[in-house]
Formats: sequence, structure tokens, C-alpha cells
Amino acid sequence: MRSMVFILLATLCFSLPLPAQTADSAEPGAIWIDLRSPREYQRGHVEGAVNIPRGEIAHRISELVTDLYAPVHLYDSSAGFAGLALEILMEMGFQYVVNEGSYDSIVARQKDSL
Repeated sequence: MRSMVFILLATLCFSLPLPAQTADSAEPGAIWIDLRSPREYQRGHVEGAVNIPRGEIAHRISELVTDLYAPVHLYDSSAGFAGLALEILMEMGFQYVVNEGSYDSIVARQKDSL
């Protein structure tokens, strides 16, 4: 029961929209992961983001991130799967995971900040 409460709280806290960043301008050591299909990724993505399509995150995250305290930023075509991926990574022990929402919302935030 406690783990479910923790996951719910973590999802709420880490799912809040944050100012958009490019992967290169994020905090040191941060990893940005694009959860969309390779085709969607090729059409456009956050600069420096790595493409790990939906369903592969749990199997491939350790290829990229070995430090459980490294900041991991997730986005998808909608915020829904990024939220699920956040829960998966937190259950795996990752300590700082951020749901950045959808790719379109990131692009819109970047345009607003210019």
C-alpha cells in the first residue's frame, strides 16, 4: 500500500510541467528520452534526446543510464505513456524522473520562451 501511495505522489510531483529545455541545456548528466516511434523521432525531436520507443524503456534504459540518481526526462506523443514510463523507472530505482509531457507541448513551451 505504501508503495502505491509513493508512486501516486511521485507521479503527481514529477508530472508537473516544467520549462522546456533542449537536452543540451538541461542540468549536467541529464538524459532526455523520446518514447515515440522511430518515424516520429525522425520527424523532429528534442535536441540531444535518445529514442527508446514505447514498450522498450524497461529493457533498454540500463544501456543509457547506469546512475540511478541521474536526471531522466521523458516525453512522448502524449503525456500518458510518459507517465507510465515514469512509474516503471521509479519502480526500477531511478530517483529523478521527469514527465515532460508531449513533444508538441515541449515545442510550444520553447516557442513561448523565445
